[in-house]
Amino acid sequence: MGEIRTFVLLGQSGAGKTALAQAMLELAGENIKRPPEGPTQAARVHHLTWQKIPYFFLDTPGDDNFLGETRLAAWAADFAVLVVDATSPVKVQLEKAYAAAQEEGLPLLVFVNKLDQEKARLEDALCDLQEKLEICPVPVAYPLGEEETLRGIIDLLKLKVYIPEGRKVRVENLPEELKALAEGLRKNMVEFAAEGEDELLEKYLEEGELTPEEIMRGLKGGILSGKIAPVVVGSVARFIGVARLLDAVAELGPSPEARGPRLAEGEGTVEVSPSAEGPAVLAVFKTLVDPYAGRLSFARVLSGKISREGELYNPLRETTEKYAHLSLAQGEELREVAEAGPGALVVLPKLSETRTGDTLVSPGLNLRIPPPELPSPVLTYALHPESRADEDKIGPALAKLLEEDPTLRVSRDEETRELLLSGLGQIHLEKSVEKLRERYGVRARMSLPKIPYRETIKKPAQGVIYRHKKQTGGRGQFAEVHFHVFPLPRGQGFEFVETLTGMNVPRNFVPAVEKGVREAMEKGPLAGYPVVDVKVQFYDGKSHEVDSSDMAFKIAAFHCFKKAMEQCQPVLLEPVMELEVEVPEKYMGEVIGDLNARRGRVLGMEPRGKVQVVKAQVPLAEVQRYALDLNSLTGGRGTFRMRFSHYEEVPGPLAQKIIESARAEKAAA
Repeated sequence: MGEIRTFVLLGQSGAGKTALAQAMLELAGENIKRPPEGPTQAARVHHLTWQKIPYFFLDTPGDDNFLGETRLAAWAADFAVLVVDATSPVKVQLEKAYAAAQEEGLPLLVFVNKLDQEKARLEDALCDLQEKLEICPVPVAYPLGEEETLRGIIDLLKLKVYIPEGRKVRVENLPEELKALAEGLRKNMVEFAAEGEDELLEKYLEEGELTPEEIMRGLKGGILSGKIAPVVVGSVARFIGVARLLDAVAELGPSPEARGPRLAEGEGTVEVSPSAEGPAVLAVFKTLVDPYAGRLSFARVLSGKISREGELYNPLRETTEKYAHLSLAQGEELREVAEAGPGALVVLPKLSETRTGDTLVSPGLNLRIPPPELPSPVLTYALHPESRADEDKIGPALAKLLEEDPTLRVSRDEETRELLLSGLGQIHLEKSVEKLRERYGVRARMSLPKIPYRETIKKPAQGVIYRHKKQTGGRGQFAEVHFHVFPLPRGQGFEFVETLTGMNVPRNFVPAVEKGVREAMEKGPLAGYPVVDVKVQFYDGKSHEVDSSDMAFKIAAFHCFKKAMEQCQPVLLEPVMELEVEVPEKYMGEVIGDLNARRGRVLGMEPRGKVQVVKAQVPLAEVQRYALDLNSLTGGRGTFRMRFSHYEEVPGPLAQKIIESARAEKAAA
């Protein structure tokens, strides 16, 4: 059981993670279909065997539009291989991918790629890792040549040269002229290895050397403690260093047993040990709704052994799930297996209730592995189906998308009736709409959601009277109502007060009067937006013993309120959002200036760890695309949270534009 490796490939877009995955599979003799060209948008699961050890690994997206996939993949792994582009500095995407590894406490290996390309600088890449990610990179291999002259690597442990020949590797002795360089680098590696254990450090200080086995032991200790990250170098495109990385995974990557137990929530906190003899515990890290195979649940086996068919209990859903197949994923291909144990990444079909983030356990067990905290949506668009057929199909299609992607949100704005789709960025939402079209045949266009404006009044109107009288033969309609109308403080909503005296209006008509007012408030006089923050006092009126009715009083109240609004100086209100923006200090000036330009009010600033937090209030109309703008302002290093705060009056000239636009839209409808 200990001889298994489960890891995740992390890195920024373009670093070569997918190419590395393909190269590793080819070297291990796995012949699989190449994934589509272009950036990875979803985690892919693979497996291979190297040095008789089963490897399970996940290739993840580098783009933070798909950061949820990366977080879940890290949750399923025991350690991470950070793939670094030697031609490019550490970008924010790599920082966020590394943060996903940190959240899960994953030990690290590093593969520095593209050392055969122009402007590739290993030393610069290592310095960047140290300065920006604060990790301690320790090379266990070094490039033989640089840029276009790169032809292999030096193994610093064995002091041998590895030169690829096609898909094989030729091992040579170290040339004399490279011995001094290699021995100096090896000394550095041994010093870090010695710090992995007190016993090794003591021996190294006394004797000045460690055996290869002791070096390996010390490096393993350093990795598990998070003190060091061993570095392998090369070029995936030329298969340089790939075999050495596969070796390093076997030699240095922690097995499930070395990684140790996972903490679960049950009756208190429970440790789940990676034992094949224990009860089954699986963590579901991915869901795929396949048009042909149905729902596929991808799960990491944390404990126990599961067979080809059986039952598992889902404590969160309080349901037992039956399955009749057990598979391993190789990219898009599924391969059935008879059983799987701790460390394996398996696929279970047609689990009706289970969703991403759930835990599956042996029947009779009741515990749950806490899922990772996924990033919250930062951008929202309204979806408009292009036809009636699309409208009928969009609900079920979106439900399937949500099963696959827990970072998406779908809602319906009760006021505007718009269908809203929220996600992690522009590309995330565009690709989701693309999936709707290509997979489910649903066509929809995106637009910014309508702003839920409100209308209110600034001054009272007293003694407003409206009489409703209609005589058309037979029983007529008659009702007269007298109102005082007052503005209320912002956020107070609506207050209806009846202060009738005498018997001019029977009290049984009062509910109809209130109903008429409420209906009139649904569309204000300026632009048809709901009216808020008003008080209506129904103080008098007149009735007819035959012609008065609930309907007559409702109509009278409706028109009396509309009449009063015209006298009360109606104004337009807009929603104001509370923003909390986290940015590195060097971007503070630009971010604050930008918030001010958006009619925002900066409420305060405070340090929080390595970032500064700016708190502000900004109209919603100014921040609908703030995720994209903040990304541009800060190079992707800014984050924010936003929630509704209150309504405020829209400035006059801007209000007029909004009113004119709303009236034009109404006229065109």
